[in-house]
Amino acid sequence: MTKLPNLIKDIRLKKPLIHHMTNQVTMNFLANGILAAGGSPMMAHHYEEAAEAVMAADALILNIGTVEPDLVKGMIIAGKKAKANGIPVVFDPVGAGLSSLRKTAVLDIIEEVSPNVICGNAAEIAFLSGEEWSGKGVDGGLGEDNSELARYAANRLNCLVAITGKEDILSDGTETMIIRGGHEMLSYVTGTGCLSTSLIGLFLAKSVTADLTPFDRVAGSLTYLGICAERAVSGARGPGSFQTAVLDELYLLRDEELDETGRWETVDGGNSR
Repeated sequence: MTKLPNLIKDIRLKKPLIHHMTNQVTMNFLANGILAAGGSPMMAHHYEEAAEAVMAADALILNIGTVEPDLVKGMIIAGKKAKANGIPVVFDPVGAGLSSLRKTAVLDIIEEVSPNVICGNAAEIAFLSGEEWSGKGVDGGLGEDNSELARYAANRLNCLVAITGKEDILSDGTETMIIRGGHEMLSYVTGTGCLSTSLIGLFLAKSVTADLTPFDRVAGSLTYLGICAERAVSGARGPGSFQTAVLDELYLLRDEELDETGRWETVDGGNSR
């Protein structure tokens, strides 16, 4: 993986505006996470302002955690406007196969918007890939090694695909990377998967000018959260203090620490460390 010189520094200098149309359960955590990492959050949800609001943004996050038809309508309006103007779109298909409403929503968003990145757990990505649904709500998983699933999904969906879990997996359909780090305590705080999606948007932000591929930026964002979780757990007494400590570590981590501490393995014959 390419080094990530000054990426966090550039984010903190530019303070990119990340427009969220997202999960109401986790909205506060996502806003604080983006602020701590150096960005600026916006949470404008209504379809009547979707097209105008997104034009002020550096990236758009679409998250169907608390889905309803009017929200999906706004997501499609904002997503199409963003893509037409070079604003990256990151989609989190929360609970994708759980109900007919969600099934229709995720398929419509993907068809109409064509997100730059789709980030979800293994069961959600399997559903989008046409595989058998075997998840449990928003915490579903399929197996220990989901690298083939990530590669298949990226080719089928024609975008970068990130699968979050014990190990995060990223694929563009050709290159596939396993990103190691994080801590099981992440599973005891709601919204940490949603935060992964928000941080992907932050690292892809249009105003951030680091000379890096989208693949490396997304890998950097997943690595960033993993390192912050590892550091946060050392002083945490439980999920509550861990959540606070994660926000602190998002604020404190520097570029050189991201490069020195990240652990990546390229599955398709590339380098690992």
